[in-house]
Amino acid sequence: MTNYPRDEFDRVPEFSNRNGAHRAAGWAASAASAGGGSGLRWLMITGAFALFVGLFSFLLLPGMLGGQDPQPIPPATAPSATPSTTKKPAPTKASTEPKATGSTGATGAVELPESTSNPGPTATDAEALANKAAKIGIYNGSTRGGLAGTGTRTLNGAGFTQVSAGNWTKKVTYSTVYYRQASSKSTAEAAAEALGITSVMQSTNIPGEIAVVLGRNFNP
Repeated sequence: MTNYPRDEFDRVPEFSNRNGAHRAAGWAASAASAGGGSGLRWLMITGAFALFVGLFSFLLLPGMLGGQDPQPIPPATAPSATPSTTKKPAPTKASTEPKATGSTGATGAVELPESTSNPGPTATDAEALANKAAKIGIYNGSTRGGLAGTGTRTLNGAGFTQVSAGNWTKKVTYSTVYYRQASSKSTAEAAAEALGITSVMQSTNIPGEIAVVLGRNFNP
């Protein structure tokens, strides 16, 4: 192998990316490497500047322009209703007060209609209307003897003058005064009051006009 003396092209630093000054491919690669680093640096500078402008616009620019938020527009209010000054006519006295349907007296008070009920005669009325001369038969309907005589004396003491005593055909528990005609009702009620009997009934199946039947509950 032929040995040539070393020249300037052989003196190249180790680990250099230069391939030789006389080679075009080595020079192009070196230029590309140098140009790529410069472009990346400019790209980073541009990004930082854009970020700074954005922060400035977002944080500082509103304060420099006034720093006040826009006030919301209040909603339109409906016009207030004007109270009407027209008063309703007051009700007249005739429309508020009930009308009286009955006749009034001198003091203006309304007369109430009279009751249509017809109460029966009281004990005093029966005594006044009684015919104490009417024939009355008094009968013993209990097992105790002498009740008819006791009742006769009681009626005589009350003013009845025609009282006859006897025995009833069967035994009864409750004492009752019977009358035949409606005209004898007051006399029968007066006799029942004198004897303390509360049961007075009308019946046609009795001897005579008025019959007093004394039962076991009779207490002279």
